[in-house]
Amino acid sequence: MSASRRDAGRARGKPIERAILAATLDELAEHGLSTLSVARIAAAAQVNKTTIYRRWPTRESLVAAALEGTLCEAANALADTGSLRGDLRHMLDTLAVRMAAPGGRALVQAALSEASTAAVVELSADSMVREQEAVVDLVTRAVVRGEWDPARHQPDAVLTMIIGAVMHRVMLERLPITEGWADTVVDVIVRGLA
Repeated sequence: MSASRRDAGRARGKPIERAILAATLDELAEHGLSTLSVARIAAAAQVNKTTIYRRWPTRESLVAAALEGTLCEAANALADTGSLRGDLRHMLDTLAVRMAAPGGRALVQAALSEASTAAVVELSADSMVREQEAVVDLVTRAVVRGEWDPARHQPDAVLTMIIGAVMHRVMLERLPITEGWADTVVDVIVRGLA
C-alpha cells in the first residue's frame, strides 16, 4: 500500500508555485534567512519538500524567486498626485503597505541578514535601483512645477529618509503608520526642500 501524497488532489503548476512562494515570504518574514526551514514552508504550502526542490533546487533559488515576485509587484511607478507633498505622501503610504506585508518584511530581513547570498543581495540592490528610477520621475515632475531645486537637493537622500523612517516605524518600533505620523514626516521633508 502506497502512502498518500500530501498534495494529492491539489491544483498543479502555478497555484502550487504561488502557495510555495507565499509560504516562503511568510517564513522569511517570521524567521529570517538564517533559520529559514524548507520543511516549514512545505507544511504551510501543504506540499512535500520534494515538490519545492523540484522547482527550486536550493534554498537560495527559492528565496530569490519569492523575493523577485515581491519586487515585480513593487515595480509600478509612483502616482502623480499633482504636488510634491502629495507624491511624497503617496510614496510613504506605498512603502508602508509594502513593508507591513510579508513580502516587504521578508525582503528587509533577507537584505539585512548576514546569511544573505549574492543572489539576495543583488535582488535588494535591484529593488533600490527601481525605487530610485521611480523617484527620478517624481523629482522631474517637482522640478517642472518649481517645487524642487535640482542644484540643491539630491533625490536619493529623500528616498533614503522616507525608506528609513518607514522601516524604523514598522520594523523596529512595530507601530502602525498613522495619518498624523505620515503627515509629520512628509511635512518635515517638504519644508526642508522649500
